[in-house]
Amino acid sequence: MKRIEKYITNHRDEFDIEEPEMGHFERFLDKQQVREKISADFSWKNLLQVAAVTILLVLSSLLLYEKYSGSGGEWYAGGIITLSDIDPEYRDAEIYYTALINGKYDEIRSFDFQSPQEQALLLKELSEMDSIYRSLEKELNRDRSNQMIINAMIMHYQLQVDIMSHILDQLQRAAGKTGAEEDDLYIQA
Repeated sequence: MKRIEKYITNHRDEFDIEEPEMGHFERFLDKQQVREKISADFSWKNLLQVAAVTILLVLSSLLLYEKYSGSGGEWYAGGIITLSDIDPEYRDAEIYYTALINGKYDEIRSFDFQSPQEQALLLKELSEMDSIYRSLEKELNRDRSNQMIINAMIMHYQLQVDIMSHILDQLQRAAGKTGAEEDDLYIQA
């Protein structure tokens, strides 16, 4: 193989005997301009129009499904009734707490952990709290007028926010301390 490479390198000028046909570069530029024009014809306006039509079709399909499914207005996404479905006041609370919890999740995810395993374990524990909330949603689905379940769901939100705030405080304190001081923080928690 090295002999071939050496031969080609030594006789390179003998290989360069063919020249492109006349007008080759002009044809190349013309083709490139056509491609640029095609890509320029694609616009966000067209994409937004297609997206709007798609959304309208999906929404109208959902409305038709709800109307003709015979559910009498009891159809919800995923079949689960949430606090928002019960009362507009609960909707505000649900939006507030979910935004707060999602913000705390983002803070925890962006925190610089000593090891990825620590972060994964913490997020797994927090997701177990989310599964408790999902079981409360299922209970609410069975008995949507049960005020105890509604109160438990709101209390769960409050407790989750408190726990996540406490975790973030501990993480921030631990980040400011080193060595044995960190161990003391984990023992206190």
